Amino acid sequence: MKDSNRFLIRLLPNRVPSWILWTILFTALLGFFDASYLAAKHFAGVVPPCNLFSGCEIVTTSKYSLIFGVPVALLGALYYAAVFFLALLYLDTRNDRYIVLAALLTFAGFGFSLWFMFVQAFILYAFCQYCLFSALTSTILFVLGLAVLRIKIKLENQNEQSTNENNSIRF
Repeated sequence: MKDSNRFLIRLLPNRVPSWILWTILFTALLGFFDASYLAAKHFAGVVPPCNLFSGCEIVTTSKYSLIFGVPVALLGALYYAAVFFLALLYLDTRNDRYIVLAALLTFAGFGFSLWFMFVQAFILYAFCQYCLFSALTSTILFVLGLAVLRIKIKLENQNEQSTNENNSIRF
């Protein structure tokens, strides 16, 4: 292992800090409310008001607002709910699988956000403030997910090193 990697691994905490977990929970909840609002407006057949930008109606009624007939906002709400409940399960059980799955899920959320930002900027030439907020929450979750994965990789490396050291002592 490179010396710089060893240095970085020593700087990381041994478990996911509680501030990261609470930030994931809070951000996922904000994203859920945002996406749920857009989904509710979609099913009510109402275009959400656009106070910061003009273009919500173009974005939310475009062909890009549906995937196989399902509103993207509904898929976003499900995504945020999944991240929220996985983080909550981790807080309750401390089972690493839950937080790692939540962290991996943020890659999908971030990827979709990048795609939809591209669509707004270069295809529709219109921006939706709710979609921009969702992109922000997805990006925050992605960065926090990277931090979680980095911490978990550190723990795996430490466990592997201690196992190797214990095995080398035995005769």
